[in-house]
This record gives sequence, C-alpha cells and structure tokens, in this order.
Amino acid sequence: MTTQYYEALAEIPVDHCLHLQLPPEIPVGRVRVAIIYDRSVDSSHHDIKGLLASMPDVGNDTDFARPLDFGREMAEWDS
Repeated sequence: MTTQYYEALAEIPVDHCLHLQLPPEIPVGRVRVAIIYDRSVDSSHHDIKGLLASMPDVGNDTDFARPLDFGREMAEWDS
C-alpha cells in the first residue's frame, strides 16, 4: 500500500462546515484529513510579561511552591 497526497485550498465558512469534491482517482474508503492554517498571533503574548499577565489567577502560592533542594552529596570515584 502506498500513501498518496492530495492538496486542495478551501475557504472556511462561518458555520465551519467544509464540503470538498474530490477527484475520482481517490478511492472510496478511509482517509486522513489534515487542516493546515495560519494562526494570527495575539499581540498581548509577544513578551513574557503579557504571557504571564494572561494566566488565570488560580490556587494559592503554596500550591505552586517547590520543595527545598539540599543538593546531592559529593560522589567519590575510585580511580
């Protein structure tokens, strides 16, 4: 079995229903459909400050606290 590739350009309507007429050489059966689109970038997320400001205010500071790290003992190697 050989995987084939077919590409078509389409305009997504308001109802987000996409109707395609495929060429007859594509056999009936299961296919994989990939939607590739350009995503507009929200200007508030261009910097780390905007990203952090957009995070929801949930939980307490203790919920996100890290345990104290006392490091590791020095490993001794036999030469």
